[in-house]
Amino acid sequence: MIVLENTSWRDKPVDEVLAMLDKMAKRIQKNVDESKEAIWKQSAIYERLQQSSEATQEQKIRAFIKKTLELERLERVNSQLNLLYSLQIFAFKVKVLEVSLDNITQQLTKSHVLENSSELEGIKKNIDALKILMEAQYESLKEINESQKHNLGYIQ
Repeated sequence: MIVLENTSWRDKPVDEVLAMLDKMAKRIQKNVDESKEAIWKQSAIYERLQQSSEATQEQKIRAFIKKTLELERLERVNSQLNLLYSLQIFAFKVKVLEVSLDNITQQLTKSHVLENSSELEGIKKNIDALKILMEAQYESLKEINESQKHNLGYIQ
């Protein structure tokens, strides 16, 4: 399960956001890797129980539900991990744009061409807008995480 920090990305440098996303992705990937094998083993047990002639109908139904829930949980965590990787790619592209803009600004400053260029300010505003989009994507990931905690909690 993803544990998301309560933070605003607009106030953080992109390098810090990238580091935070990398740390989070590694933690979640480790969790997925550790739980994947256990879930597959447990699913195999549930499958054998479903096919057993000695099991009652109620046991077979419970095994089916538990197997389905475990596989769905693994799928949700993998989906969240994919979203997190997408967010990392997006943040990296924002960082590339930021570095490119800084390089252009330095070159224009050296050549004395840069004098209150509104075009570069527009690019900076676009980068800020991209950061806001990153934060919105992050908030969506948090909402998915929160909704997961409440979904299907009544089935044991």
